Amino acid sequence: MNAWNMVVMQVFVMVVCGAVLHAEDLPVIHVWSGWEQVLPLPEGAAWALVAEHGRELFSGISQGGARVHLPALQPGTQESVSLFVNGRKQAKVCIWPPQILAGFAAKFADSEGRLASELRKHGLKFREDAEICIGETPDCGDQEAHTLCFPERRAFPVPISGFWSEISLHHTKKGGCLSVLYDQREQIADCSGNLGYILLKAEKRRRYLFSPEFDFQSIDNILLLKAIIEEKKP
Repeated sequence: MNAWNMVVMQVFVMVVCGAVLHAEDLPVIHVWSGWEQVLPLPEGAAWALVAEHGRELFSGISQGGARVHLPALQPGTQESVSLFVNGRKQAKVCIWPPQILAGFAAKFADSEGRLASELRKHGLKFREDAEICIGETPDCGDQEAHTLCFPERRAFPVPISGFWSEISLHHTKKGGCLSVLYDQREQIADCSGNLGYILLKAEKRRRYLFSPEFDFQSIDNILLLKAIIEEKKP
């Protein structure tokens, strides 16, 4: 191979590697199928959703964002397309079925049924023998391996009772208002910070304490719950 061919090959490799890195750096947008979704775009921008095989699925001019109504996917499925804006690929769009939590089950321990009502809309089923308990107070579901707690704001400050070998603090994409206060006797969860949830661990037990600002209409939040529940799916 002569010097010129070697230079061409090096440039080709650099271009290919750059393209791969650029593709990996693209942001990911999650959307529901089955009803209208709005992708935030600059006013007047030309946009298109393109399937992996190159077929254009939807296109238009942004008017308060890109408005698309994707056909409802079957539970348990997921598809990905590319979002082009003014001719350039700007993001990967992951499309989910209307009921993301279909196929999962939990035991509900909220007395007023608020949480059961919210999560059943997303396909979560009730099962008395489920290893996951969902409730409003941190002391619900003491025997369950996984407990998801969604206290209302009026319940705070909330003492973190019991023996936990690990307490970890987590930020989420949609944010929150949780914080942890420490003194010599106990730890207390309060609403004076920006945490999305607090995770308590002891052997195989997990307790998730979520911010009272947790939005059950946010697809990013529902995908977070899916990932947590999947850990204990039988």
